Amino acid sequence: MQILISGLFSTAESYGKTDAVLEIIIMLLVAFILGYLLRYFIDKSKTSQENNCDEWAHKYDLLKNESELKQNKLQAALDECQKNKDALKFAVVPEKKKPVKKDDLKVVEGIGPKIEQLLFAAEIYTWDDLSKTEVSIIQKILDHAGPNYKVHNPESWPFQAKLAAEKKWDELKKWQDEHKGGRF
Repeated sequence: MQILISGLFSTAESYGKTDAVLEIIIMLLVAFILGYLLRYFIDKSKTSQENNCDEWAHKYDLLKNESELKQNKLQAALDECQKNKDALKFAVVPEKKKPVKKDDLKVVEGIGPKIEQLLFAAEIYTWDDLSKTEVSIIQKILDHAGPNYKVHNPESWPFQAKLAAEKKWDELKKWQDEHKGGRF
């Protein structure tokens, strides 16, 4: 140990005091730079991990909010469906007798073969039946049939059916030509 210490001093004496001081300063400076770089890379690694954790937490929060939104929309749709179903149960539909002959309800603009079958299933067989049925009841029939039928607007159907029941074909044709899509 004494040899090592004497070796250091002898080295320092052979260089001279200024060279030794300069060498010590350079070594301290290199050690400082290495320590700084090591700390920088360690902090950078921790920061990227923290940022990564923050990013995952943010994504989790977004997914959670989106999930809650979808759940609320589904619950609202379910409530609306149940409300329509309950309203349809208590809807007052005039009592009808099954006729011998069914009218072609497709004469009414806006009614196609599928809607005609829905109306027949609801015991609306003739133009007279359709003309006496409230628009709200027709709309409930369409709503109950599914989302593809909710886009139809039956507001003018009873009016058109009344013209057909009264055999006012010219007047019906004129009205349908003036009102595209069967809307008022």
